[in-house]
Amino acid sequence: MRGIPLGVALVAAALYLLRLGHVPFVDPPEGFHAQIAREMARSGDWITAHVDGVRYFDKPPVLYWLMAGSFALGGVSEAAARVWSAVPAVGIAAVTARLGFLVGGARVAMLAGLMVVANLGMYLYARIVKPDMLFILCVVLAYAGFAVAYKGAGRWGLILFYASLGAATMTKDVLGAVGPLAVVALFLLLTRERPLSPWAPWWGVLLMFVLTVPWFAAVEMRNPGFLWYTLIDNHVLNFTRHRVFPDDDVPLGALPFLGVTLLAFLPWSLAAPWAVARALRRPWEDVTARLWVLIALWPLAIIGFFALSPFKLPHYGLPAFPALALLVARVWDESIEAAPGSMRPRALIVPIFVVFALAAIALALALADRLPLPIDILSNVDLATRNQVARGQIGASAPRAVYVPIIRTCVVIFGIGAAVLAWAAWRRRPALGAWVALAVSLAFLPAAGDGMALFARTRSARIVTEALVLRLQPDDQVMHEGPLENTGSLLLAINRPVIIVNGIRSSLAFGATFPEARDLFWDGTRLAQEWPKPGRRFLVTGIAPERSVVRTLPPGSAHLVAQGGGRWLYANVEK
Repeated sequence: MRGIPLGVALVAAALYLLRLGHVPFVDPPEGFHAQIAREMARSGDWITAHVDGVRYFDKPPVLYWLMAGSFALGGVSEAAARVWSAVPAVGIAAVTARLGFLVGGARVAMLAGLMVVANLGMYLYARIVKPDMLFILCVVLAYAGFAVAYKGAGRWGLILFYASLGAATMTKDVLGAVGPLAVVALFLLLTRERPLSPWAPWWGVLLMFVLTVPWFAAVEMRNPGFLWYTLIDNHVLNFTRHRVFPDDDVPLGALPFLGVTLLAFLPWSLAAPWAVARALRRPWEDVTARLWVLIALWPLAIIGFFALSPFKLPHYGLPAFPALALLVARVWDESIEAAPGSMRPRALIVPIFVVFALAAIALALALADRLPLPIDILSNVDLATRNQVARGQIGASAPRAVYVPIIRTCVVIFGIGAAVLAWAAWRRRPALGAWVALAVSLAFLPAAGDGMALFARTRSARIVTEALVLRLQPDDQVMHEGPLENTGSLLLAINRPVIIVNGIRSSLAFGATFPEARDLFWDGTRLAQEWPKPGRRFLVTGIAPERSVVRTLPPGSAHLVAQGGGRWLYANVEK
């Protein structure tokens, strides 16, 4: 039974590691992150990250260190960059299964591990270049280490706990340590653990500091103001919505955030309220029961904090998913063990049946062109689309016809799943219901991946960057309108600095205050002055012509060269 985590990892690997490089980088965020890693490898500066020659401070270095290593081995590619999201996602599933075995046994381990794999949120973010999967792996390892220590398995559990908190801080931000520490502190207070000192040994705190403080101190020494920017502006002032250096991201409201989190973890989120309440119900008669309290506090803290926070993005609920998987797996396990005739199986199966049936009906109507595809959902789920909508723009989209084969496949998957679940509910077969729900969810993910690939190609900057590369000469000047992260893969295609026009409101805002970067950021007035001067200039923009800075250039001086992926390429000379 201890081979269950390995089996879960193999399932996750089969889904998450295949075809990582078959679609171009999606901008934002992928090309931008990949370029940071490439510049780090080229410059040999492993302390201060740079992009386009501008110092970058929004994320710690672990993801960029790893990508720089894979680029050195196999060259810069989509697969070499995305592997550092996919591999940690496999690890998250395996560690969740191991934690499930520790607190609930073999069936809980199997169910929880597969539930982590079989949800759309984890799958999509495991296939794009972002530090979130690495961060979540560190968080899961921290909780697993504490659980091991709490069950009396020795000091090594606390070593894992504090080391993982340090690694989480170095992967995404300081909340990686503060959040789990606060949850564990609340847990120890609720369970009235005395004394508290064994859970905060000096060597554990020292270990966490050794893993984090040297890098933070080194960056501050080289870049005065970094700590203020990271700790105050990027966290405290961001929470109050009074940042000195705001970026271009548009936050979600509380209800949309909760809705996106619910949708991303379907169908397992349907049982989550019941599962959390079950874990918090007294009495907590033994160590294992108390650990379930810790697991329930974990998602409550994450989702509750960001629901109340003025600033949250669609993926901020993802670190709660492993805990929710464990909690939901537990209620399914108890349902399977319940006496024959119990109503509990139907309470779990029927909501999933309804969701699958509605999905099959809605997709069948869309296939028959009786129901429009819910493209607008991207304005809540996809960050780049949200930012475009906030600026009054409409993002690039593929024609409905290209999605028809995917829709047809999904109709079959959800239709068959709903039919079998209906029979399982009628016969009160919770085991059948659980495995069918898992099978349907796992079968749906490759189709979702195909849809994601179509979306990526639709929004790819490849059309305009290839057109630019074909025409670019050594003395030409390249410019980009708006935050550079919106077309980060432009930097991967050319080997020269890019002038950023009206893009100071971005994750490079603080880096732009340093002397070497100031001439890289222009406003529209300077562009209008420089554009007609001798020399060839190209402008890449993701803003429609009626809103773009192009409309302020001298009449007849901006010639459209290429258009695609929601972007335009202009030149100051005729083709």
